[in-house]
Amino acid sequence: MKLKTLPVLSLAAGLSLAQSAASAEWERGAGVSVSSYYSDNICLASRDEEGDYVATVTPDVRLNGTGARTRVALNARVEFNTIDQVDADCPGGAQGGQFLNRESVIPSGDFLASTEVVENWLTLDLDAFAGQNPINPFAPGGNDGINARDNTNITYRWGAGATAARQFSGRTEFFLRYYYNEQTNAVGLLADSNENRWQGRFGMLPGTSRFSASVSGQYSEVEFEDSPQRPAFTNELSSAQVNLALQLTPTFQLNGYAGEEWNVFTSANDDIDGSFWDVGLRWTPNTRVTVDVGTGERFFGDTPRFNIQYRHKRSLLAASYARTLQFPRDLRAPEVDPDDPFDPSLGELPGDPLTGSGTPTFLGQSPILNELFLLRYSFQARRTSFSATASESQQTQLETLGEGTFRNAGLTATRRLSSLTSLSARIGYRESEGEGGNAGFFGQNATAWVGGLSYQRSLGVATSLSLSWQYVDQESDFDFNAFTENRITLSLRHTFF
Repeated sequence: MKLKTLPVLSLAAGLSLAQSAASAEWERGAGVSVSSYYSDNICLASRDEEGDYVATVTPDVRLNGTGARTRVALNARVEFNTIDQVDADCPGGAQGGQFLNRESVIPSGDFLASTEVVENWLTLDLDAFAGQNPINPFAPGGNDGINARDNTNITYRWGAGATAARQFSGRTEFFLRYYYNEQTNAVGLLADSNENRWQGRFGMLPGTSRFSASVSGQYSEVEFEDSPQRPAFTNELSSAQVNLALQLTPTFQLNGYAGEEWNVFTSANDDIDGSFWDVGLRWTPNTRVTVDVGTGERFFGDTPRFNIQYRHKRSLLAASYARTLQFPRDLRAPEVDPDDPFDPSLGELPGDPLTGSGTPTFLGQSPILNELFLLRYSFQARRTSFSATASESQQTQLETLGEGTFRNAGLTATRRLSSLTSLSARIGYRESEGEGGNAGFFGQNATAWVGGLSYQRSLGVATSLSLSWQYVDQESDFDFNAFTENRITLSLRHTFF
């Protein structure tokens, strides 16, 4: 059944999307960038630095369509580079030659499509993701492909789902969703996997009356294939809960839930399931501001949380904190949120060389406890734009109790000097540290500062030229992972439409 589910759902969703495409409103964009990079330390080596050139050709495409019953979002690019032609004699690998994987074709982006096949009842959806990430998160070379360090992996994910949802009298909701996805990695050390997931909810909708109650549950089965680390295995996460909400005023809501979870995975701790609860407060003073705060408890301890969002005509602010149970596969290939204004599907593509691509995580696949803080801000004026990001992910591998902490921060400012030219300045910081576990990478704690300047000039309606400089200074407890690099980039971009 598992082998047939994805093709059937994909075919049904694809046919329905094709029928609805004609009535949708489309925003399209496509272009290609041709670049030449020079790095004075192509190996990212701590000594005996060698300089070399890398050329790239990167076509990209954007597609957004919204119809009465259909939504499509595609944002993707493929980088073709000449890194495999570099003659420099690099030490190679993510850990002194342990891993050798140099990528000359690097896809990146995401795709999401949904269509309502039965009005107000049944929706089918498709999604896909491709992104580069490091094999060893404590070593350099995994943030982009313009180096010969060979510490690169590419993760691919595709999936399909079906959702049955119905509202009765505007106050009661029935919701049932099935989702299947597969994930593959270019590096065999990261086991390929597939997931079957069920989610259900029935009861009153919060906010539609002074008091509301509902029941919900979910089940997830993740199967991992054989890898050099371990033979094939399966993990299961399941739970059921009762949800309550009390609308204190039009802007304040008191909410909470309590339930039981049943899990199957290998852990160094005796407790991997049991009772859980959460209580919180939601404040929505207007349509621009949402504040959610709360606290609770699960088998692994306290679960405080908050989520703050603010939208203005020229600025966006989002801050969140949560302590959750996740799989490393979900950090390598995060699911797309089309309603998040900061999401890559609606903004920049994943893979920022200043701060890395996504959230770094362990080499293993067993569940981790992830304590994640995120802060994002953007501001847009007539001639100046500014953005800031910061994150900290404290991860505990439950199978080995190994701990890893990954911090990132970045600032970007752009000033339009004239109708044809603009100047950008960027600064970033990243840090990784860890201890315990059996991944073999601990003791390689590293910090890096990254700075850059970029000058852009329009050569016509559809063509632009940019010249940029980037500097990286990384220090590490493991000398092999310390390096400095200056990189000069000349890029020509043409937009087709």
